[in-house]
Order: sequence, then C-alpha cells, then structure tokens
Amino acid sequence: MTASVSVWFDGLAVGQVDVAADGSLSFHYADRWLKTAGAFPLSVTMPLRAESYPSDVISPWLANLLPEEDQLKVLTRSLGLDQADVLAVLAEIGGDTAGALSFGAATDRGAWKYAPLTAFYDTADPRLALERHFEDLGRRPFLVGEEGVRQSLAGGQKKSALAVLGADGKPVLRLPQAGDVLAIPLNGAPSTLIVKPDNPNLPGITENEVWCLRMAQAIGIDAAQATVLQSSKRTAIGVLRYDRRIGRSGQLLRLHQEDFAQANGLPPGRKYERGTLPGLDLKTLLETGRHVSASDALGLLDQVIFNILVANTDAHAKNYSLILPVGDGPRLAPLYDVSTVLSWPHVVKTYAQSIDGKKRRPDTIAGRHWEALAREVGYRPTDVKHRVQKIVDAMVVNSAKVMSEVTALAGATQGYVVQTATAVEENALRMAGRL
Repeated sequence: MTASVSVWFDGLAVGQVDVAADGSLSFHYADRWLKTAGAFPLSVTMPLRAESYPSDVISPWLANLLPEEDQLKVLTRSLGLDQADVLAVLAEIGGDTAGALSFGAATDRGAWKYAPLTAFYDTADPRLALERHFEDLGRRPFLVGEEGVRQSLAGGQKKSALAVLGADGKPVLRLPQAGDVLAIPLNGAPSTLIVKPDNPNLPGITENEVWCLRMAQAIGIDAAQATVLQSSKRTAIGVLRYDRRIGRSGQLLRLHQEDFAQANGLPPGRKYERGTLPGLDLKTLLETGRHVSASDALGLLDQVIFNILVANTDAHAKNYSLILPVGDGPRLAPLYDVSTVLSWPHVVKTYAQSIDGKKRRPDTIAGRHWEALAREVGYRPTDVKHRVQKIVDAMVVNSAKVMSEVTALAGATQGYVVQTATAVEENALRMAGRL
C-alpha cells in the first residue's frame, strides 16, 4: 500500500481506506469496530466483515460524498488536487459529511466550536452576514481553506452546512426561530442545517421546494423540515438535517446514511437512468426497499408517487436515501430535494427515470403507466392506483393550508407560492383523472 486514510465515527475508528501502487482502493473495517456493540456498516453494499472490500465497491461509494460539477472543480483547484483523487479530497474536507463519518482524523468533541456568521463576517446584521456567506461560497465552496472548516455535501448546487445555535450559544436541532443564530461548525463539529441559496435561473425555487416538502408532510409522507431564510439581498432554503439527533443527555449526535446511488454501488455520474452507462431505473429504485421494513418500502413507493405527481423530474438516485442507525437495521430516510419543474417553461420536463419503458412528461402519465410500474416491482396495479388517488385527494384537501403556511413565512413571495400550488394541483388532478 502506498497510502491510507482512516474513517471515523466521532472518536471510534471505523476502518481504513488503502491505496495500492496502481491507484486502486480497498476498504477494511477495524477489528475493534467489528467487535463494538451497535456498530453499523458504511453501506448496505459493505456489510460488517473482516475481509476487505475492493476498489469497485468502495470507490463509487466515496465519490458520492463529494460535490459535483463546477463546485468540485473550484474546490479541487483551491486544494491543488485532481478531481479524480476522491480519497485525497475527502482527507482534506471530509470532517462533516452526509451521514456520520469523518475522514482522515477523529472527531474530538472537546475541540468543537461554532462561529456565528455575524462574528465571522464582522457585522451585527444577521441578514448581511448570510449574504456575505453566500458570496463567500461562490469563491470557495464549503469555505475550503478556512482554518477549522472541513465539510462536504453532494450535488452540483451551491449550498452550505451550518448550525442553528439557541440563546445559550449551543446547537439546537430545529429550524431557525426568533433569537437563534446561524453559525459555521469548526473542528469537526456537526452541522444541523443545510442552506441552499436561491437560483436566478429558477425563479421562486425557494418557495417551490419549501411548499413541496411541507405538502408531503401535510399528507403523511415523512419529509425533511424546511423553511425560507432571508439574507440582505435574496432568499434561501433552510433544511433541517435528518441525519442528526439529540442524545439522552442533550448532546448533538450524527446518524449514518447513504443515498440510493451508494446503496446500489453507482458512482455519482450514473445517478440518472439514461446515459452512456445505465443508472438507476424505477424498478431498481423501488427494489432498494428490500433493505428496509415493509412499511418503509411502502413509504418509498409514496415518495416515488409524490415526486411523479408534483413533477419533480430531477428525482434521481441521490434524491432517495437510507438511514443506517447505530445497532439497528436500515430504514428509509425522509423525502428531500423536491421541487416542481412546472413553474419553469425552460426546464426539461422529462422524468429522471423511464416510466413503462419510455421517457415520460407529467402531461403524458396515464393509468396504464401506474399499472406498468406496479407490475414491474410486484405490487397489485389496483392497489398502486388507489394509492395515487389517495395521495392526490390528500393534496387537494391540504392545498389551502400549506399555501397559507408557506406564504406566511418571512421572505416568502406569495405569487411564487400560489404559482407552485396551482401548477402542482392541476397536474395531480389531471393524473388522477386519467387513472
């Protein structure tokens, strides 16, 4: 071996990734981790065992922890590293990642710190501080190079991992409230909030995503909690991290998770079904429910139905996840990253996965397509269509309440909320009418 990077869960060594002379990777669990009560695996593709896992298993899993596209280009250029050297990048920035693990160094709880944005950007105005933070992210994704900051989130969108601090200056696991402070986690401290600035190419994206997630919650689908944040010039989506929890003594803890690309051994470049190399199709996506309970598998079906009904055409493999909790079996993660494309005429309307063997648009979905989806994964077609109708009915019943709730959020623009709600309801009713 020419190099190695250790993998940690707080102060416990989980295992080690080794690099061979030819550049191939391998991963093996630490003996002590295998003997630890409540130890969890990195992935459903890597059950706990003494034998090592080869490069074709560990490499795609690691790659899915990094940002993509321009975010990765800027970040690796700042670090002076090759984009293809995934392990080296993780060793630099993998202190706070999706899930519970850190790379390269153990997490020392005694060294955890949080820098309030107002102090970090030297202003008493929290909205101006947030705006400066967004500007900072444009220059250096995830504040790469800043002393004490080591964090990574997947995807190509600009985003940040912050923490919400209560009046006592300690992190709290909730959406920001009056009097709370947004802060940058330092020295391996866990973040609690994912913040995604708005996008001028997608007007109303903030209200759009918050409405979709709150509608999912209103109709009984477990979904990430989200709200609208305001900087001095723009809005952002604030999403509470579902891979964090509060321990019995009040301490902030990490939960391990992986997305469906990782759970199916796919690199991030294959998160879409169509491409030079095949990605995750709907059949495989739904069959990933074999790792969870029967009720969670039905919850996964609900997530897929909801994404189709709202026309979230970008619901690729990395938009579904599993939680791998300490001492327990995998369970389905809450729904996240949901927005409707119906608000934007210039955005492609084709779903990320084929439906009944072909590319489909929201305005083409009919009853036979739901029947084909059901047969493909072994559900009764009548049951699936009944489930679609039930979800549509619940969406209609809750439409006014959710619209009012999101409109009332500070920073929300009523026109964008109404536009989202109207477009989604019309689409869902049209699909129900064609069952």
